[in-house]
This record gives sequence, C-alpha cells and structure tokens, in this order.
Amino acid sequence: MYPPHYIAFLTYFHVERDYFECHEVLELEWKKQADPDRLSPWVILIQIAVGLYHERRGNEKGARILYSRVENRLRERCFHLEDLGINEKQVQQDMHERSHSVGQATFTDYDLPLCDPFLIAIIQQAKRSKQTSVLTYEQLVHKHRYHHNKKEKRKKPN
Repeated sequence: MYPPHYIAFLTYFHVERDYFECHEVLELEWKKQADPDRLSPWVILIQIAVGLYHERRGNEKGARILYSRVENRLRERCFHLEDLGINEKQVQQDMHERSHSVGQATFTDYDLPLCDPFLIAIIQQAKRSKQTSVLTYEQLVHKHRYHHNKKEKRKKPN
C-alpha cells in the first residue's frame, strides 16, 4: 500500500526521532520518480524532518525557512498528503505555528498527524518493539557531522 522507504521514514520520524535518517531514507523514494520535482510530497516530508533537525540543533533560521517552505508548498496544493495517510490541514497549521515559535521555547518533538489506522498501528507496534532515541544524544542531534566523517573514511584508500 505504501512504499517501504515511506514506512521507514515514519519509523525514524515517530519512534527514533532521527530526522537526519528521515531525510536519507525518503530521498531514496523521491529520487525514484521519473521527474522528481520540488512539489513532490516526498520533498515536503523531507523538509519537515530537516526543519525539525535544524530546530533541535538550535539553527532557528534554518528551521524557520524550512517550515515556511512547507507551509507555502502545501498552499500550492499540487498533491494531497491525505494520500499518504497524513492530515494535510493539520500539518499546514502545525508548520505555521512552529515557524512562529522557533526559539521561544525548548525544542519539542513533532508527530505527523497520521489519519490512516494502518500507519498508526505500524508506528504503535514499532514503538513497542524499539527503544526511542534520546534527543540529547550527541550523535543523533548532530548526526550530519558523524555521517560526513563516516563517508570521508570510506573514501580514503587503504
């Protein structure tokens, strides 16, 4: 019913709170499209995850920019997040609120407003079977630093 990369994205998003991996795994789905464009629902979901990643790291400007982009793209209505089991109107409202409250309070997680019972059940099962991530864990909060170093090590010849 849903692509496996999307289910992985939702698990990283809701269970592990690993917004960096959300971007990585959903980018694979986005790039599968014959003509990937910036109006894809995959891009919107990637931008939400990246916005949360920036906000959690204290990059207020980056978070605001991404939340505003999501808000604007949802207004363009070229697709429907409901097709992915997400309440689009709620996401738009949530992104508006987040873009205006960044930096005014301590970072809090965000749950996509899922409206498909199938997806809700998958996330509930994943939460029961996996330990949720600790938000202050350095390698999660600043994962791009570790991911970059890992890539560099793989490139070096022996």
